[in-house]
Amino acid sequence: MALFNYATKEITLKIVYYGPGLSGKTTNLQHLHSILNPETRGRLLSLSTETDRTLFFDFLPVELGKIRDFSIRFQLYTVPGQVRYNATRKIVLKGADAVIFVADSQRDMKEQNIESFENMRENLFSNNINPDEIPIILQYNKRDLVNIASLEELDADLNHNESPVIEACAIKGLGVEESFKLVTKLLLRNIAKKHQIEIKPAKEEEMEAEGPVTLSQGAHFPPPAPAAAEMQTVVSSDKDITAGDAKLSTVAEVPPTEKMPAEAYESSWETKKNPITELREAPVIFLEKIEQVAKEISEIHKILADSRDSINMLGKEMENLKELRKEQEKIGSLLKDLSVQYKALKRKRSWFRF
Repeated sequence: MALFNYATKEITLKIVYYGPGLSGKTTNLQHLHSILNPETRGRLLSLSTETDRTLFFDFLPVELGKIRDFSIRFQLYTVPGQVRYNATRKIVLKGADAVIFVADSQRDMKEQNIESFENMRENLFSNNINPDEIPIILQYNKRDLVNIASLEELDADLNHNESPVIEACAIKGLGVEESFKLVTKLLLRNIAKKHQIEIKPAKEEEMEAEGPVTLSQGAHFPPPAPAAAEMQTVVSSDKDITAGDAKLSTVAEVPPTEKMPAEAYESSWETKKNPITELREAPVIFLEKIEQVAKEISEIHKILADSRDSINMLGKEMENLKELRKEQEKIGSLLKDLSVQYKALKRKRSWFRF
């Protein structure tokens, strides 16, 4: 669901990387994060599970060009590949504008690919999103391995709607940028059609959606593309845009007279002289650590609750002690009176002896 924020003049579009465990979703986002301009990209956040090294939640804003006065901001997410994290996958898919399904090309991953793809469609429907009405790109990853299925076999398993297909080797950066470029183009056209916004770059590149982007036999995999040289930035804040924003709307009427310059789009992918030789790992927070911290917090809460009860009991005991002191003071006063009376009686008895 495209979000139009009139306060910051931004159109926020959400792209989700979906697929089975260890298919290359994390690698895709890590590579994109490494080649984008650090001044325009957000922080890459990671949460690892005990059995899956994919990103549990990943927020990566990327800004490309403008539609009239509105900057375009893309939010990129990945989902856990394991079946037991289906609730999380469903939450991450909420409000998705486009999906890149990262399939594992290995033959023994056939069932996992099909199961994950069907699960993606089910979760989209459960979020009131028709998968046939949003751009879905099929990225066949790990094409550099030996025991891989052919394009025809993968299409027979997954591509029933003739979705665009891109072959990739994400660990070497091949096909990653192409997938992102293609999905953003399809997404912008889909948003333009849905909200009746005319988007016409000065030089519109020809899309290769008619057939898959293939790799030649024995192809040489180039290093990851360099970072972007210059990108337009309007907002420096990386805060999520929520539905509770007072000036947030899901529908906007933008006059169709403005055109998005191609330079704004193409400048995002300009290269620098120094290539990137390695990817830096994103900060990782393990679930075991989170569970341990949560357990310690619950224990602290229990200790605090016990301490509160003990304090209340001590307060009651103090009140009882105060009452006892009052009683003791009364008894002491009575004893003094009795002592005085006793002494008086002794004096009177001494008078009668004379």
